[in-house]
Amino acid sequence: MDLPPDLHAVIEIVTAQLNGQISASDRDILSSDIGFFHSNIGLIASALSTQLVTIADYLCMIASPSSVPPISSLASTAQTLENSATESLPSDLQAATTHLTNTLTTLLNTHSTLLSTSIKTLEQTQQGALARHTKSSAELLQTKAILLGLQAKIHTLLHPPPPEFVDALKEYRKGLGGGKRALWDREALARRELELYGKAGEKGMRDLAKRKKGLVEEAERIEAEISKLQRGE
Repeated sequence: MDLPPDLHAVIEIVTAQLNGQISASDRDILSSDIGFFHSNIGLIASALSTQLVTIADYLCMIASPSSVPPISSLASTAQTLENSATESLPSDLQAATTHLTNTLTTLLNTHSTLLSTSIKTLEQTQQGALARHTKSSAELLQTKAILLGLQAKIHTLLHPPPPEFVDALKEYRKGLGGGKRALWDREALARRELELYGKAGEKGMRDLAKRKKGLVEEAERIEAEISKLQRGE
């Protein structure tokens, strides 16, 4: 309160007397202070009233920040808030809790579905990698078979060649040389592709398996949480 310092002292003395903190034997000693208090009662009452109005204004703003009620209706507003807190608020809170639980359950179900889809995608990726590995192996075997077939034809023509086929064999070998070199190049490329795939593919398969394991564990954890929510735990 905006009062002179000497009034603060006498206010504290009168307050202590009203609270029974001053004995009857000491009242005579404090009679002058009490008289000073009485002589300034108007000033003290005005300051106290101003302070109470300020506090009431704050209470009105707390009671309804969007539409501050007048001080005269503060008592009825407080009663309305008390009734709301003890009657309607618990049911509203229960409804909000139920809605939040349902929303969380839906979210966890969606997450579980996403994890299942991710696991299927990883499995399909693994199957695709195995298919590419099988295809590369088949291409390498096919190249080897073609090369062996050509080598067998050359051996048949060279051991022993009839004299009348010597000239024809020379021309055939000239034309065959380019084909052999192309097949050898193709075999080398296939071998290189298979080796690179074996190195990188094996690591990739391990990474995919590790990711799949983690997703499976996460899906199991989500399903356990959904079960707890459905049981109300």
